[in-house]
Amino acid sequence: MRKISAFFLLLGIASGFHGCGYSLNHRVKEVFLTPGGIFVPVFDNATKEVGAERIFTNALIRELASRGEIQLTSRSNAALELKGKLRSIEITNTILTPLGRGGLQSYQRLPSELGVRVTVELNLVKKGTEESVWRETFAGFRRVKAPTDRTFDYEAPSSVGILTQSAWEDQYPEIARMIMRDVYDAMVGVF
Repeated sequence: MRKISAFFLLLGIASGFHGCGYSLNHRVKEVFLTPGGIFVPVFDNATKEVGAERIFTNALIRELASRGEIQLTSRSNAALELKGKLRSIEITNTILTPLGRGGLQSYQRLPSELGVRVTVELNLVKKGTEESVWRETFAGFRRVKAPTDRTFDYEAPSSVGILTQSAWEDQYPEIARMIMRDVYDAMVGVF
């Protein structure tokens, strides 16, 4: 009898929790629902990282297009432009190798992990008047393993791999996707 009543008690508790669930509903903020649509030009690039602006522009367009809620259109048909600016890309050492690793002097260390921080500013403007109707700044950060595997082969030109940009440039697409998800979240309201 106790087993049966315990079963019904657990069943009652479980069914009670089932009805306590929640869901996140959202709607695109009215400023982004213009009948003429929105044009996204290639971002301005205020950094020294040549070509990075295209990666971040494409990530924004893909994020907005994949949701299907905001009408993207050509510059000639658009009522609004969502202008982006790549403000900064900062590379910092986050982890260093042990002292004297791999034949270095006992006091020398190399970065074994780099931190990549990207800041993007977006500004939604009315076409023609350039009046700003929405503006926000977003940032993303990602850790990157620094290539220290050939650092001690001083005869090879690629031995200074920690100084090459490819280690962090490869991370731009993922950082861009992370930032653009935040951008989309800022464009919608939860209700």
